[in-house]
Amino acid sequence: MRAGRAASRARSATACLVALGVAAVLLAPPALAASAEREPSIGPGLEWVAHRDNPFRQGDDADFINSDLAFTGDYLVQGNYAGFSIWDIADPAAPELVSAVSCPGGQGDISTVGDLVLISIDETMSDDSCEAARVPETTENWEGLRVFDISDPRAPRYAAAVRTRCGGHTHTVVPDPASADRVFVYMNAYSRGASLNCTGRNPLQIMEVPLAAPEDAAIVGELDLFDDETAFGPEDRVPGGAETRSTTGCHDITAYPAKGLAVAACRGDGLLLSIADPLAPVVLQRVRDPAVTFWHSGIFDNDATRIVFQDELGDGFINTCSPAFGADRGADAVWLIQPDGLVKAGTYKLPRAQSDLEKCVAHSGGLVPVPGRFIIAQAWLEGGVSVVDLTDPAAPVELTWFDRPDYGYSMDYTAGIWSVYHYDGYLYASDMYEGLEVLRLTDPVFADAARYDDTGLNPQTQPAYSWVWRAAPVVPTAAAERAPLETLSVEPAAIEPTDAAEVTVSLPPGSLTPGETADVWWMPTQAVLATAAAGADGSLAATTVALPGPLEPGRYDIVVRGDASAPRIALASVVVASSSPQHAPDAAETRATGGSAWWLLVLLPFGVALAYHAAIAWRRRRRVAR
Repeated sequence: MRAGRAASRARSATACLVALGVAAVLLAPPALAASAEREPSIGPGLEWVAHRDNPFRQGDDADFINSDLAFTGDYLVQGNYAGFSIWDIADPAAPELVSAVSCPGGQGDISTVGDLVLISIDETMSDDSCEAARVPETTENWEGLRVFDISDPRAPRYAAAVRTRCGGHTHTVVPDPASADRVFVYMNAYSRGASLNCTGRNPLQIMEVPLAAPEDAAIVGELDLFDDETAFGPEDRVPGGAETRSTTGCHDITAYPAKGLAVAACRGDGLLLSIADPLAPVVLQRVRDPAVTFWHSGIFDNDATRIVFQDELGDGFINTCSPAFGADRGADAVWLIQPDGLVKAGTYKLPRAQSDLEKCVAHSGGLVPVPGRFIIAQAWLEGGVSVVDLTDPAAPVELTWFDRPDYGYSMDYTAGIWSVYHYDGYLYASDMYEGLEVLRLTDPVFADAARYDDTGLNPQTQPAYSWVWRAAPVVPTAAAERAPLETLSVEPAAIEPTDAAEVTVSLPPGSLTPGETADVWWMPTQAVLATAAAGADGSLAATTVALPGPLEPGRYDIVVRGDASAPRIALASVVVASSSPQHAPDAAETRATGGSAWWLLVLLPFGVALAYHAAIAWRRRRRVAR
């Protein structure tokens, strides 16, 4: 029997909300004073705009710490060992806690797909309900995936559950290229000791989740990514290497569906996969590194020409950000994806040494979409947040950071920033004990990254970025092709020759995608004159732009193009003509004739007509004379 159908016996229709936690956060002032006694160090080009307390926190109890993040529209979902929180981030500087759902089950790795929240459970529980208790791994237990419906984010509904062999330490959502009605989920898990079900080398389990009927979710495939090869085992040590963890399964997989690729971090091994067929991943290459202890996660650059792997040396329980561990251990390793395979090209380690009271190691992060650069934001636990430029793998540069002082004592469990991701121009960081941090990238280098109007993000499902607004629009020249284009309102539409002028452009409701960023292009020089945000109704409010001169007689195109609605454009023309005569030739023709002889273009047709009529009259007179 499918666990999704059987699970209804043990759950209520609506998940349990942590009422006291919600009330505490909603009543708290929006200022950053909640952590004023531990004021962070903040690097250049970064602004700390919001802090929100962990609504589940109970002192220093590790059963209530935050984990990973996922995004859907204006909502951020934050995983927790006790359940998950939903935050309204429509105003990033003022996040509002919408609901906090109590449903324990381990670190609660989380994803969103539209109105669905997926949570992988890697603690052995007595059953699949939110009221289940933790039980020993050596007794009958339940682990797997839980699915919630958050179509009403203030009242999430527990919709389904699927049992898997070894639970899910993490999971990865992979779209079905053949259908938008379902997604696949890669469940990543590895053995951690004596267990009833989770022993030996664990296969990758592939789950199908129908979006309209999540209760029908089920395992549809299994795959041993290591085939018949021996995965990294207890006696398999690279000479001179660290204490590498045995590969009994994968810790994390990052998929890049647009490129048909994925990168798997599998404790002792790193893998590059083809996921052209999501139900049948193929291992393209497997690598090992004498400096890496625990292959934790990976990130692609936008072109899928490079990967950065994170090494979680010490499992996050020690401070590896100290000179004692050197520059290559507990660090990032950048690998080039070349035709003949992966080639290691550089290493990055947090440059700010941390106190041994802190746990610091490379942890979860993602791409910051800056054109032509490989920039990531990454968590380092108590080492904070680091924004790193890896464009030159041999010479990585930290661009900025966010780092709190230590707690003043050594936490019994790991602490600090679990993960940090870029979303819609901001960085969102999940702090295990403290809560949620929101940071704004203010350096101009991030201007293009800030222009994405994201509709959602699962960081382990990496999107492709195109930067469409950087290329000038293509305007058709044929009248038949120009006629169907959206008409841009421009005032005044006709002006006299001048050195400079101003016009105002606007669009009615429905012309653009609501809220998207739109550019006003001056097509003669293919330059952006202004950038504005579309209204909630898809309109463009009256926007005044300065036209670069000199403006000689002619017809000049102005285009408005939005980022989200591209390649669609709205078109208008500004006619520059002297008060007499009325005809205005095309600007390109004017320039070709030097500008001063434009009147010839106007008078020539009249001269031809007069000559024609004179010839006809002369012929008639001759006929009469005969």
